[in-house]
Amino acid sequence: PPPPAKPALSELIHDSMKTMHEAFNAHDAAKMASVVADNVVDYDYGAGEIHSKAEFQSSMGQLFAAFSDMKYATNRIWKKGNVVITEITWAGTMTGDMMGMKASQKPAGQMRLHVYWFNDDGLIKEVHEYADDAGLMMQLQGKKGAPPVPTLPTNPPEMHIAGGNPEQDKLADWAKKTDDAFTADDPKAALAQMAEDGDYWLSVSPGPAAKGHKELKKGLDEFFHAFPDQKWSQTNAWGIDGFGIVEHTMAGTFKGPLGPIHPTGKKVTAWHNLDIMQPTADGKIQHGWGYANALEMMAQAGALPKPAAPRPPPPKK
Repeated sequence: PPPPAKPALSELIHDSMKTMHEAFNAHDAAKMASVVADNVVDYDYGAGEIHSKAEFQSSMGQLFAAFSDMKYATNRIWKKGNVVITEITWAGTMTGDMMGMKASQKPAGQMRLHVYWFNDDGLIKEVHEYADDAGLMMQLQGKKGAPPVPTLPTNPPEMHIAGGNPEQDKLADWAKKTDDAFTADDPKAALAQMAEDGDYWLSVSPGPAAKGHKELKKGLDEFFHAFPDQKWSQTNAWGIDGFGIVEHTMAGTFKGPLGPIHPTGKKVTAWHNLDIMQPTADGKIQHGWGYANALEMMAQAGALPKPAAPRPPPPKK
């Protein structure tokens, strides 16, 4: 008899994502690695890179050793062809050492955005990860002003699947063009892109979404003051089920304060961001969610705090 027909790519992707989720929450690094390609590349912007299945499995094992009770749940999923974009929430307690940091026994968690590309066998061949590790470090150190540890959602995730509608491609172009006002150093134009009652949430800000032009203007003015010569470059964009999604990088000189981060006057070369936006009927931004890692920007701008000097030995008696 002829061999059984190969399942459709959409089925293979579904099975791989299901395995990834179940294996993560079971802390089974080997099973997670079973759904990635041998030559997988994983860019966790501001945190590091992975370039093989073996590295992927080792990295997950280290993560589970550091957070022995961590779990995650998926908030939203966008899918187009061989690309799956997931917004997840994780939470756990730092019970083990990690990357030179001693176990703090502090609760921690984040919302994260992951972009997955799959090969024809339904295996993950590339991943881009976005989350703010500056806030995570504050949680692990028990610092005042740290973002609250998120609660895992219990509802099934929102599903958004791209159809064959050409309007979806227009949404991708619309999402890319929202960068123009920033590259032109035009805060008024950037604000004008927002609906009067629009809102925007940023992973690098510990608070809720800014809502309405008054709050949005305050945040935009600070950002343009921090990077007056910013330039944006788009790397990927998708239109999916009413959402415009863009991966892009910013380059610019860090000249003004950004929240509690002090300017250094140094160049940021490529701060990776991913933005998800929903437009109004007349093309304004009604809702927006922006993901980035402040640690990536701080490292490029020389704004990371210097490690504490070792204490001198006690005097000999």
